[in-house]
Amino acid sequence: MRNVGPAQPEGARPIGNSMAAPVRDREALQRLNFLFQAAHWVLPHSPALARFYCSTQRGAARRLVLRMAPSVKRAVCRRCCSLLLPGAGGYLRLRGGGQPRRVLRCRCCGRCRRYLCQQELRPPGQATPAGPAPEHSPA
Repeated sequence: MRNVGPAQPEGARPIGNSMAAPVRDREALQRLNFLFQAAHWVLPHSPALARFYCSTQRGAARRLVLRMAPSVKRAVCRRCCSLLLPGAGGYLRLRGGGQPRRVLRCRCCGRCRRYLCQQELRPPGQATPAGPAPEHSPA
């Protein structure tokens, strides 16, 4: 006879790194992901259908009380639910001043969204895109 370990309640996380915790509302998240991908695919052909998919995605997320990823929220206009892809559904500008920021403007309704540009963090001595890191000499 086989020795079976202690019984765990259904949906409990197993001990160890053998398996990740089960995702709650997996089907709902898959549906939201599908609607977002479908909106991307349909945008060049029918912007109105892409807006419909994004508004359906937002309504389903609110109804099911699910949080959308920040990257998804940034890609959709809050006013008219159109995709804010640079060149397709929105305009992108880079503005300086104290802190550099990206300004996304919706082509449909004209609403602007401003995001701070994230600075790349590199360890000291690592090569930069322009070339190797400069040598620091004591002055």
